[in-house]
Amino acid sequence: MNIYPWQKSTWVEVFSNKLKMPHAYIFYGAQGTESHKFVDELIKSVLCSSPSSENFACRKCQDCLWSETNHPDLKVVESALDRGEKVSTDTLNVANAREVKNFLELTPHQENGKKIVVIYGAERLTIASSNALLKTIEEPPNNCLIIFTVNNLANLLPTITSRCRLIAFSKPNIKDAEEFLRQSDNANLIDNLSLFNNSPLELINNKEMLSNVYIVIGELKKGDEIDLMKVNSIWLNNGLVWIINILQKWAYELLLCKLSDEHNYFPSDKEVVRKLALNADLSKLLIYQNSLNTIKSYAQKAVNKEINLNSVMIEYKNIFTN
Repeated sequence: MNIYPWQKSTWVEVFSNKLKMPHAYIFYGAQGTESHKFVDELIKSVLCSSPSSENFACRKCQDCLWSETNHPDLKVVESALDRGEKVSTDTLNVANAREVKNFLELTPHQENGKKIVVIYGAERLTIASSNALLKTIEEPPNNCLIIFTVNNLANLLPTITSRCRLIAFSKPNIKDAEEFLRQSDNANLIDNLSLFNNSPLELINNKEMLSNVYIVIGELKKGDEIDLMKVNSIWLNNGLVWIINILQKWAYELLLCKLSDEHNYFPSDKEVVRKLALNADLSKLLIYQNSLNTIKSYAQKAVNKEINLNSVMIEYKNIFTN
C-alpha cells in the first residue's frame, strides 16, 4: 500500500463503485506531497491491467511499467515554469486547456481503457483557462478521467467544482500521526505535533526549523520582559510569513487560554501560557492578532521584513503592560 495510512478511507471512497467512477475529481485539503502520493497511486491503479482486490496497482504488468516512465494514456499538465522556462508567473493558461482537450479526444491505448489528465495545483488555472476547460468537463469524451488537486477549494471557480466529484483528504488522528513518526524514525518529533496541526508530514518537512521555533518561543514566554534586542535576523531566516505564522499560533494560544483556559498549539507550555494570558490585556491581544493578519496578507511581497517584525514585537510587549 503506497498511500499514507490516514488516506485509506479516501481510497475506499474513490473505489466504492469502480465501474461507475465519475469523469472528473477534485482532491483538496492536503499538502502537495500528500496529494501527489495519493493521486499517483490512483493513476497507476486505473491504468493497471491487473489491480489487486484492494485496487492497488500490480506493478508488474506492461501498463504499470509504462506508468513509471511515460504511459501513452496519461497526461500531466505542466505550466511553463514546471518545464523550466523563464516566466514571471506560475500559471496554467488557455494553451494548457487546449492540450487537455486534444489529448482526451485521442483513442485510449488500452482496450476499454481511460485517457487520464492530471492537473496538480489547479489553483494555478487562470480564469480564461478554467473557462476553456469547462466545455471539456461539461461534455467529456468517453472513457476519460480528469483529476485536479488543490489545497483550498475556494481557489477554483464554482463552475469547475460543481461539475466534479469533490473528495476531501482525511487528516491523521493523533494515533496515526504518532505511529507514522515512529515508523519513519522521527519519534523524537512527537511532542511538536500540536504546533503543526497534527500533520506529521508538515512537521517532518519543517524539522530543520524547530531550533529557530524554540528560540522564538523562548523569548515570547518572557511577556513584557522580552528583550527586543534579541529579536534579530535569526527570526527571519525562514521568511516573514514563517515567523508571522509562529506569532499567530502563540497569540491564539494566549487568547484561547484567556477565554476558556484551554490549549492547542503549545500543550507543554501550559503554565507559562496561563500566566501570560492572565496578565494580558484582552483588547490589546485582539488588536495584536489583527495586526498579524494584516502583515500576513502582504508578507510575501517586497516589504521591509525587519521593520514589520520589530513593529509587531513592540506591540506584543505592550500587551502585558498597563
